[in-house]
Amino acid sequence: MQITLNYFLSATLRTVAAVALIAGTTGILTSSALGQAQNRSWSAAGSTGTVDDDSTAIAQFKNFAVTLQPGINGTARVRYNITAVDGMNSFCPATASTVKVRFRNSDNNGNTAKVSFDIKVTNVLTGGSTVLYHFDSNAKGAGTAFTTFTDAAVPVDFDFAQNVYWIDATIFRSVASEFSDLGSIQIWESAGTACP
Repeated sequence: MQITLNYFLSATLRTVAAVALIAGTTGILTSSALGQAQNRSWSAAGSTGTVDDDSTAIAQFKNFAVTLQPGINGTARVRYNITAVDGMNSFCPATASTVKVRFRNSDNNGNTAKVSFDIKVTNVLTGGSTVLYHFDSNAKGAGTAFTTFTDAAVPVDFDFAQNVYWIDATIFRSVASEFSDLGSIQIWESAGTACP
C-alpha cells in the first residue's frame, strides 16, 4: 500500500511539474515572440539598392555600403523598395516611426560631401508621389568612420494595403578625398494605437 501511494504521489508530482514546465515555456515563448514582433524592422544594407542608370559609372557597392568610385566626384542616386515585414507596422495608426541610418560623411556641412534620402509613398489607386521623411547627413556626424543616426520621431504610418513605399537616396561628393557612404537603413513603427 505504501509503495502504491508513493508511486501515485511521484507520478502526480511528475505530471504537475511537466504541466508547469510546459505552461512556463509557452509563456516565455509567447512573451519572446511578441517582443520580437514589436521590434521587427525593415532594413537594407546600402549595397542592396538599385543604382540609377545615370549613376552606374560613378557608384560602387563596397562591402555593405554604397559609395562613389575612388577618385570620382559627382552625385549618385540609389533606390530601395520598402517591403512589408511582419511586426514593422504594428500600430493602427502609428504616431511615430523610428529611422536608423548608418553612414559615413567627412564633411559635416555638406559642401563637399553629403548623404541624403527621402522615404516616399505612392497610393496604388490614386498615384502621385509624396515625401514622408527626409534624411540629410549634415551636422549629424563627420569623420572617416561610419556613424549611426537614429530619429525616433518620424511621423510615418505605414499602410501596405493602400500604398507602396521606397527610398530615394543621393550620395554626393565634390572633393575626391572626402567620404560619402550609405551603409544601412532600418525603419519600424515605434508608437501609436495597437492594431486590433
